[in-house]
Amino acid sequence: MSWKSALILAIAIAVGGGAGCSKKEEQTSAFVEEWPKHGLTEAQANEVLVTIGDRTITVGEFADRLASQSPYLQARFESPERRREFLENLIRFELLVYEAKRRGYADQPDIQRARRTAMTQQLIKKEVDEQLKLAEITDEEIQEVYDANPHEYDRPAQVRANDILIKGRAEAEKVLAQAQKLDINQFRRLAREKSEDEATKKDGGDLQFFTADAEGHPPKAVRDAAFAVNRVGDVFPEVVKTSEGYHIVMLTGKRAPLKRTYEQAQRAIRHKLAREKKDAAMEALLERLRKDIKVEIDYDALADVKVDIPDLPRGQ
Repeated sequence: MSWKSALILAIAIAVGGGAGCSKKEEQTSAFVEEWPKHGLTEAQANEVLVTIGDRTITVGEFADRLASQSPYLQARFESPERRREFLENLIRFELLVYEAKRRGYADQPDIQRARRTAMTQQLIKKEVDEQLKLAEITDEEIQEVYDANPHEYDRPAQVRANDILIKGRAEAEKVLAQAQKLDINQFRRLAREKSEDEATKKDGGDLQFFTADAEGHPPKAVRDAAFAVNRVGDVFPEVVKTSEGYHIVMLTGKRAPLKRTYEQAQRAIRHKLAREKKDAAMEALLERLRKDIKVEIDYDALADVKVDIPDLPRGQ
């Protein structure tokens, strides 16, 4: 095995086995089961296998690391030679950790942020995710949600359009006459050349898919024009006036409405309920923490913070 491959494996082992824990934390969490464990007595498990600087790895920790690997990797480490290779990879990783700490990398702000993030992720996993697994979403819950509003999971008709925006009407009429002779790819090239909509021109005026009653962009007049075109590749026969200027609209895609049965909507509802339950569990956890932990906020200091907002193209 090359040293690069060995290092990658060592990192995977360390991350998977929680190499960032202190020795005390490891012993507290690892040896709560009844003995023997992994064929070791408690005394054998507590024997020091290797020392790297002030870091010690016990026989029990090493056995735990082996047991935490996937069955495929465990089979590889059946022989003494492979177990020595596993240990050597672990030592390589710990040497790098030791040197990184000695150089003060552990105190760098980005490392501290990563550690704090990892700790919060572990907390959420234990206090929220694992608790939710114990309360599975039932078919009855899913059926109740579907029956309450079966049309919520239907998909309305959608169209896709490409648009060329021209500020002046006379110029827009000229571009319309030109666009009516073009196919979709040619229309896109024309949009990149002529459109005055900086947000869409680089994409050939592509407005993506939208429904007839969509809010925001594109404007209602453009939506109405796109839905009035029957055949993909045709251009609406008139320029479309909005507060932005004059639009030339080509229909470039259509999706028929879709009515979902309970069976078709079941998966989406399950995901929705899972998200809702996780959100509720997170809120409950944070509410409990706010009661247990004192929080003080200086809103006057917050008001002093100024944010420079850059000019962004419309729609971003």
